[in-house]
Amino acid sequence: MRGYILVLMLGLLAPAAMAADEVVVSPLKSAGEIAYYPKLTSFPDPQIRDRVNKILAGYGLKQSQDRRDCFKQLQEQHMQKDKDSFYTAIEVTYISRRFLSLSVDGSYYCGVAYPVNGAASPITMDLTHGVEVDWKKPFKPGFLSVADPKTGKTTVGKLAGLYRARYAKIRTDKDDQECRDAIGSEEFLDVTLRLDRAQGGLVIDPQLAHVVQACDEDIVFSEAELAPYIADPNLLADLRDLGASSRAKH
Repeated sequence: MRGYILVLMLGLLAPAAMAADEVVVSPLKSAGEIAYYPKLTSFPDPQIRDRVNKILAGYGLKQSQDRRDCFKQLQEQHMQKDKDSFYTAIEVTYISRRFLSLSVDGSYYCGVAYPVNGAASPITMDLTHGVEVDWKKPFKPGFLSVADPKTGKTTVGKLAGLYRARYAKIRTDKDDQECRDAIGSEEFLDVTLRLDRAQGGLVIDPQLAHVVQACDEDIVFSEAELAPYIADPNLLADLRDLGASSRAKH
């Protein structure tokens, strides 16, 4: 599959003299028992490129080990693997000069009490520094929920209120009351986030207990909704660009 090419024009130059930096990532999608994490095949800073690729390669090695462990557990229980035993779907959902986001969804059954279906573990790389984004850092204190390691008491962040308000507008049927109650009781300690160009914003997905996984909703938040809580100007700029791109499509 051809890589994703992002051409960034630098400066207000005449077209013939315009400078360009190219960001290429490949593959865009991969899925199956063995799924391949993408690589930056072209990037303006080779040191950043190599650091990012090393981190993504590490995820690939971990996936291979997890697959071997799963099949070993099945073998120990005298069970045969099949096409549903271990499946991963990886997709590049956003690429810019500053960020690279991947959706990573895993489904597997390794002989335990119940299968895992579509477990989300997205990855966002900070291409300015060549590290994985720690989502506690781009936001102002108090946005994400935190637990006191000494007392175990949870301080619910602003994100929980934003998510619950949007959730209530999506899940409006009477049959959804149980899910609305479940979302209302969640502490939002385990939340995944990723940038998504097709959806035009930041996708937020709380990781729910197995008994209420059917209540899960990926909700997309825009720059306008998140701006009061963002401390990182790079994230703010990219969300603004995402919003502009989304509006242009419509």
